[in-house]
Amino acid sequence: MEEPPCKEEALLLLHKVTSIERFHELSKVAVKVREEECGNIFKLDGFIGPITECETDPPCRYCSRASVNTIFRKPLSENEIRMAVEVLRDETSVHRVELGGGTVWSGAGELVIKAVKIVKEVAPHLKVWINVGPSLNLGDLLKLKELEVIEVCSSLETINPKVFVEAKPGDDIEARMKLAEEIDKVGLGLTSVMMVGIGSTYEDYVEHIFWLKRFKHLSHFPITGFRPIPGTPFASRPMASPLEVAKVGAVARLVLRKVDISFGGMMNDPRLLPLWIMAGANRAIHLGPHVHRHNAAWSRLAQLSGEVRRKTIGELEFIDLTPLTRRLIREAGMEPEI
Repeated sequence: MEEPPCKEEALLLLHKVTSIERFHELSKVAVKVREEECGNIFKLDGFIGPITECETDPPCRYCSRASVNTIFRKPLSENEIRMAVEVLRDETSVHRVELGGGTVWSGAGELVIKAVKIVKEVAPHLKVWINVGPSLNLGDLLKLKELEVIEVCSSLETINPKVFVEAKPGDDIEARMKLAEEIDKVGLGLTSVMMVGIGSTYEDYVEHIFWLKRFKHLSHFPITGFRPIPGTPFASRPMASPLEVAKVGAVARLVLRKVDISFGGMMNDPRLLPLWIMAGANRAIHLGPHVHRHNAAWSRLAQLSGEVRRKTIGELEFIDLTPLTRRLIREAGMEPEI
């Protein structure tokens, strides 16, 4: 496909790809576009977090914070952030790191800027991107640009206002859209997540993809698949289909061309990496080295293979999936960045 599909063509693809055979045909085109526009390198990001507490109330209905069994995880202290960066610097070859956390509605600019300065001091070679929801104002973004942050995330999860309110009753879609506009305006890379499986239609997915396409500095589009978490209001909802998530991602690759595409949610599993690559992905956020508070979900991933490295640092946990994911990436015909 030499030209990106229009909205009508993208929607038709989503409706027409209803079997493995048809997905295989779509996949071949998505892979060709990725190779021509992005090359054959697969990027693996590091992660440190949480650096901010989420104040969204009520919490998003699919989030672990909404679970009756939730355990509060306090944000990392400045010293813990420093220890986390030192581990990534000394024990990995990662090029980029996400500093992630929850939304602080009163503003988290000071906390985020301090965290970035720690990274720049301890590991100047690391590229940094930020994901803390609509916690940042225009002044914060300008300071982050001065600190050479490469990307800031503002995710909608869904562009459908009714679905947004149902899934995220304590959140604000307008605040997230405004932040995306400001990120683009100041010239920072824009990362923005879309979630498959929480009630959005194919029309919603297409509208969302083309809304993002208009941003000049859109650099990264993660597509997550809904994963029901026990104890949450959405616990009884069906898990997103991996094939459905991959199909949406493949269509996004045809439309967005040069933008990094990754997957998440229920797709955060090294065993699904071949499907990611078939769908045109070229980047992963949570399949590289992680430093976080002890987390059962990540601990389970660490048990997938003896290749995975894991150790405890005070109250923090370091899990490095890259020995496993690098092998899987190469076996799928791409070259890992690290």
